[in-house]
Order: sequence, then C-alpha cells, then structure tokens
Amino acid sequence: MYRIVLVDDEPLILAGIISLIRWEDYDCTIVGKATNGPKALELIREVLPDIVITDIRMPVMNGLELMEECRKQGYDFAFIILTNLEEFQLARKALSLGAVDYLVKLDLESEQLTAALTRAKSLCDQKESHQNRQLYDQLMRENAGQLEQNYFGQLLLGSGSESLPIPEGLPERYPHPLIIRFTMRPEHVQYKASEPYDFLFIRQQLTDILSGICSRYFQAFTILFLSAEQILLIASLKTADYSIPVLSEFCSKINGTLDIYFGLKAVFGICDAAEGFESLPEASGNARMAMEHYYYDSHSPVVFYNGQPLHEASDRDFNINLLKRSIANAVTQNNSSQLKSVFSDLTELFQEYHPGHSQAVSACINLYTYLNDLFLNEGNAYSHIFPDTLNIVEHVKQLGSLQDILIWLNSFGEQICMLLDERREKPLDKLVALTRQYVREHYREKLTLSDIAEHLNISPGHLSNTFRKYSDMTLSDYIAQVKIEEAKKLIDTHQYLIYEVADMLGFDNAYYFSKVFRKVTGQSPREYEQSGHGF
Repeated sequence: MYRIVLVDDEPLILAGIISLIRWEDYDCTIVGKATNGPKALELIREVLPDIVITDIRMPVMNGLELMEECRKQGYDFAFIILTNLEEFQLARKALSLGAVDYLVKLDLESEQLTAALTRAKSLCDQKESHQNRQLYDQLMRENAGQLEQNYFGQLLLGSGSESLPIPEGLPERYPHPLIIRFTMRPEHVQYKASEPYDFLFIRQQLTDILSGICSRYFQAFTILFLSAEQILLIASLKTADYSIPVLSEFCSKINGTLDIYFGLKAVFGICDAAEGFESLPEASGNARMAMEHYYYDSHSPVVFYNGQPLHEASDRDFNINLLKRSIANAVTQNNSSQLKSVFSDLTELFQEYHPGHSQAVSACINLYTYLNDLFLNEGNAYSHIFPDTLNIVEHVKQLGSLQDILIWLNSFGEQICMLLDERREKPLDKLVALTRQYVREHYREKLTLSDIAEHLNISPGHLSNTFRKYSDMTLSDYIAQVKIEEAKKLIDTHQYLIYEVADMLGFDNAYYFSKVFRKVTGQSPREYEQSGHGF
C-alpha cells in the first residue's frame, strides 16, 4: 500500500482530491493532510510517505521550497505537483527538481490523477530497498504507539493491572506522567436541541485535532476514549516541572478549537504528575473527582485536583408529585404566574439541597413528561414546545453542571409560561375567529402561516394546531377556500384574464392558481368560466 500525503492551503481542493477516486483501488492510502509547507514538512518527518501531492503556490513555504527542503533533509520519495493554468513555468521548475508529474487543478479528472499515481508508484518501486526501510521504521512507530495505548488502556480501564509488563522505552517517554480527563458538551445551554450531539460521528476528526494540539505541549501522549464524549489523556510535559499555566493554556486551546469546529465546550479534571505508572490509576481517580467537583462549582471549566472535598449529593427524593396539583391548576387556568412560582420553588430546592446529576436529570425529565402529558390530554399537539422526548432526555443528560441544569429548567419554564399567556390572552375559539377575519380582510395578499401568527402575536405551531382543532380544516385549506371563492366572483364578471385573477389574489403564478382552483372546485379556472357561470 503506497502511503500518500496531500498538501494544499484550500480545504475544498483537499476534499475534492480525496473524493476523486477510491484510493484503495490503486493500492494507495492517504496518511496525512497539511495546509501549508511547514506543516507538511512536519507531517512528512512523522509519517514518511511514499508520495507527496502538493500545491505549488502556498503561503509561508510554497511547493517548490517544500521539495527543495525535503531533498536537503534526505527524503527521497515521489512528488506530484498541483498547479493553476498560469503557473506553467513553476511547474516546469518542479519537474526539473524531480517531480514525476504536474496536474492542473481546474481541469483535474480521475484519469489524470491515476496516471500520475502510476508514474509515482513506478518511481517508488525503483527505490524498493529505501521504501522498505521507510515502511519498516513507520510500522515500528505505529506498533509502539499501539503498545502504549494497549498498556494504558489495561492499566486504567482494565482489571489485574498490577502485573502488566511495561513496554520497552515507555518510562523514558513518560518520565512524569499526568492524567487529564475531560468531557465534551454543547457550547450553549438551551431548552431544546435539534437533535442529540453525535460524538461518535466526529471521533476521528476529534482525534486528529487533539493529536495536533497535544504534540505542541507534550513530549508523549496517549488518547483513550472512555465514552463517546469522555476522553482520558495520559501525557508527559516537555519539561520536568509540573506547570499549571501550561496545562491551563492547553485546555484553553482545546476549548477554543472545539468551539470553532464543533460548537462544543469541554470540562477538564487534571491531577498532579504521578510518581510512576503504578500511581496512574489513583491519579485517574483524582482527575475524575476534580471533574465531579465542577458539577457543583462551575466557575472554571479547568479543575486541578488538590484534595478538595466533594460536595455531598442530597439524599432528598426530588420526585415532583407534590408539585403536580399546582402545575395542573396553572395549566388548566392558563395561569403563567402560578406556573412560574412552581419553577421558582423547584429552582430554590435544587440550590438548597444540591441534588446529584442523576437526581437533577430525573427530576427535569419527570417534569417535562408530566407537562407534555397535560397538553396532550387537552387534545393539542404542541410539537413546537414538546419535541421528541428521547431527544430531550439525551440533551438534559449532556448538561455538565448543576448551574447548566438550572439554566435549562428556567428556559423550559419560560417556554411554558409564554404558551399559557398566549392561551389566556387569545382564547382558542376567539383565536380562530380572529384568524378567519384576518384572512377575509387580506385575501388579496400572499398569506402564510408565519405572517398571520406574527400579526396575532402567537407562535405558528400554536396557531396551526388550534385552527385545525376548531375548524376541522387546516389554515392553508381555509386560505385557499376564501381565495377561490373570491376568484370565482372575479371570473364570473368576465372582465379579467386568468393570470390577472391569479395576480389580484396574491398567487405566485397562474399555474399555481389553477392548481389550487382545481383542488378546491374540482375543475380548472378555464373549465369553470366555460361552464356558463356569471350569466
């Protein structure tokens, strides 16, 4: 398998080249990507590829300079150059430096890429002994990394770790090992998320990003995934001294990157440097305790373990059954003040008794499902307020601190109170009457559910559900009915063409008008006109 590194400062170009062919069909695999010359050079030193496909014009260090620097450092592999149409002279110089081919990016097709790969692979085969040495060295490094991961995984996550043999060279690579545990969560706390965050989907991207940042701060590191969103990092700083500022900067860098790429934030628990590998299980437990401390004291997402005691979770049962009568009364009477008072009481209880994470989550889900059932029992599907329950459960479970849970709880309460205010200010039968009146007064305009809801100062979902319940038809059907009745009156005058009638009634075009006319009356506007109406 020929190992390939791609270099281009345009991510879209990199993505396009990667998707152009099935690389394994040509006995090739992409082992790394870089966006400029210096990063490419660092990557090349690490993975020792067989073939480098690089853009010729890049900031900091261009493709020609990259080729020259690689030759100076003794790297002897095949180069394929990417150019634009106007860079032919540069491409010729690249060929003179030993590039096997150049490809014009704007005209690049799979056949041209595979032909260049064939020439590059042929050159690699001519240097078989050198290639074998490169592959052997790389396999040794990869095998060493896998041995490290297996050892730390068994030591920290497995059983019977006392008798584990330490891989050769590991103590030298990790002279002062430390543990960093962290959990990733969505950046912003809100009542409902569109869907639970799929951490498994982005795992490989996360690994690549974390590895890049870790390599700047640590002389050695191993990444272990405890779960989809939880990571255990075993690392050794480049200096012997345990440095809180350096580790704080590292965590800040991780959080900044997570925010930019994924809209995530992380909470970190960090232990003191361990004396040796036998102390790492205890250090891992201390890092976990530091993270648990954050649940109750969330002023900083980076918590260093220094023996601080954990808050004791309350043994109080946070079942909301005692509040259900007040909740039901508030909903029945559309009394938002009463419901707000219930949420305020629950918030005060949380703050006073400090429920553990599972207790607090259970109470929130219990409250959510009870309110959802109340509204369902009224025959109204308030889907804009109550999305899929499983999504809400997963969303609340991902909240990392008691403060985040309280923010979610207050946000949920505000949504329900707004709904009660809507229902009180505009009784359902009156709401339907106001809607019908607005449609009759504005039937010549282009009417939408959102426009009408905005005029009535309510949510589109509430308007749609209420109108269907009390009118036995959808709002869009009612709008169509009113418009077509007026259309028939205009057609009966025989003063207007069909497209003129469509325009007068706010339809986008005559085709759509005819489609709606047929749906309501069973015949087209032309058929209706020809049937003799209006005489």
